[in-house]
Amino acid sequence: MNKAAKQTLALASIFQTTALVHQLASTGQCDSHSNKASLNSILSKSEDVDEIFSSPEDLRVGFESLKTLLDKKSISMQNIMLYSTALINLEKKLMKKPQLLTQISAEIDYKNTLGSLNPTIMVRGEQIYLTNRQTANHIRALLLAGIRAVSLWKSQGGKTWHLLLNKKKTLRYVNSLDA
Repeated sequence: MNKAAKQTLALASIFQTTALVHQLASTGQCDSHSNKASLNSILSKSEDVDEIFSSPEDLRVGFESLKTLLDKKSISMQNIMLYSTALINLEKKLMKKPQLLTQISAEIDYKNTLGSLNPTIMVRGEQIYLTNRQTANHIRALLLAGIRAVSLWKSQGGKTWHLLLNKKKTLRYVNSLDA
């Protein structure tokens, strides 16, 4: 698999976690297969994206989100894009704080560690779901998986400006997976 394909898989992983966060915040539920694949990525020490996500089905929600964002420019993607951008910024700040990174690795306790970085991600959704402790913890876990996805994307050479300049190449790869 070439570098651009690996970057696209990792980028799909970022958008998958944020799409799942949006689903949870809006409906209290999310796609179970994609959820499991994203949460399992937290536990993997690998930097090889096709080892972490063994099949395209693992990133189906991420591919759908990327396709919608890049092809249709849907307004419904606004929150997902905001969350994705915020995760990219949080990951950048986290990498400048090795002690915090070590603490997260040791504890996997998102609420007490990443929550200390600013700006925090303000998840928008239905209050009934956002105030549910189990849903809130699930959202936190997915945001941690999102930070992991950003780190993975950057390890594959992903850069923020790629989101703007490589749209056609990314969309072409995502569409090739449907064929």
